[in-house]
Amino acid sequence: MSGISILDWIIIAAYFVLTIIIGQMATKKVNTTKDYLVGGRKVGKFQSAISTAAADIGGSSLIGAAGLSYTIGIAGGWWNLSAVPAWIILGLTMAGGFRKLALTTVPELFEKRYDKKTRIIAAIATLLNCSLGITAQILVAGIAFTTLTGLPMVYTVIVSASVFVFYTSTGGLLAVIWTDIMHYFVLMGGILIAILIGIPKIGGWNHLVNTVPHSYWNLGAMGWSDPIGWVALCFFAYATNQQYIQRLFAAKDESTARFAYIYTGVNYIFYAFIISIIGMIAFVITPGLKDSQMALPTVITNVLPIGVKGLLLAAILSASMNCASSSLNSATAIFSIDIYKRFLNKDVDDKKLLKISRIATVCIAVGALTTSYFIKNIVHVVVLSGLISGAGMFFPIILGVNNKRVNAYGGFWAIVVGSVIAVTDNYLWYNKLGGLIGHLHPMILGSIISLVVLLIVSYITPPPTEEKLKFLECLDKSVVETETT
Repeated sequence: MSGISILDWIIIAAYFVLTIIIGQMATKKVNTTKDYLVGGRKVGKFQSAISTAAADIGGSSLIGAAGLSYTIGIAGGWWNLSAVPAWIILGLTMAGGFRKLALTTVPELFEKRYDKKTRIIAAIATLLNCSLGITAQILVAGIAFTTLTGLPMVYTVIVSASVFVFYTSTGGLLAVIWTDIMHYFVLMGGILIAILIGIPKIGGWNHLVNTVPHSYWNLGAMGWSDPIGWVALCFFAYATNQQYIQRLFAAKDESTARFAYIYTGVNYIFYAFIISIIGMIAFVITPGLKDSQMALPTVITNVLPIGVKGLLLAAILSASMNCASSSLNSATAIFSIDIYKRFLNKDVDDKKLLKISRIATVCIAVGALTTSYFIKNIVHVVVLSGLISGAGMFFPIILGVNNKRVNAYGGFWAIVVGSVIAVTDNYLWYNKLGGLIGHLHPMILGSIISLVVLLIVSYITPPPTEEKLKFLECLDKSVVETETT
């Protein structure tokens, strides 16, 4: 990208250094594995809400959504607005109950409610989901850095990955949360400034309204099937993904957990509108862009003054790092708690487990970085990561805490069959076959099959034992700490 001054470069470098410093400050607060993985279960309302919102604002919600709005107008905001119902409804119905469970990982829930083999399959699916998520965000950060600066991809990937891996490996979730908060305010402030400067610079609001096509102000311009599908996908993601559920486990109480989810949903309403307007401002500035993904960079180049430009560039890169660091810490939690402690070394002391967690963080990151070198299509990676866990795990989680009849047999096979069907559908049937099967999104098809398998298998096999159902009693009580196993 042209127009990046020396001052902008200095600001970008300083921003990265400040990110590392803040992450290192969090390291001083980490004394136990619980501190490292769930922030000591004492994260307050402000920190929990802001970090949860920041953790879900990645490259697609920023660069991708601005590009979509550049192409179709305000309807492009559905890419972000589709997250609102899921965050708010799950915040009102699920978040508080999950905090009561006082767990560290989602697979733990599967053993306590179902059995060990269900935990194993859930851990594998979740670890793959997190690892692919890290790979995707490393690529997004690298591509964004390369696009915005012109530097070779190999260098930008290594630089961006090194920053978030460093502070995540040393400070764990607390470092992720503290840096998320800084990134959030810089990013939200930066995109707001882009609008406040951009609208007057293109001739004012009336000029924007009259210059873009009339259809750009139609919220239903893209139809309703895609937005409805996106809403469904968000429910699956926010109810099953370790990187989001882990924030609930880290909250100091149920009220904090609920507030974090609800705030994130409300935040998306304003965020979606701002990003859509930025996309349309880019259309007015340069109506003939060959690549719509350059909409946001176009506004940065042509609208923002020196200095602010560098700060927003850094914030864009940090948006991907937010998601990557959250996924990295989540993958570490899965390995440390669900694999190492549960199956490899049950008697490990906390000091050694903390050390293992830090080593695992670096190893997982190196694996994801290596994988990113061979990946050509980011979208496929993102979709695959969601299908692996979301389709099969959604209903076993939701019914597992709300239905006393579903059992371990049903839970296990629901995850396996639902995930396999979703992945198979994505590569062999979706948009390739006629009829309902060919048009139904793989996540939705997989989850429906998972639900059917869960209910049928559970009801034709013996009911769960009283010991498994006793675990659900904590949902009717106030928060009580439980040991992770």
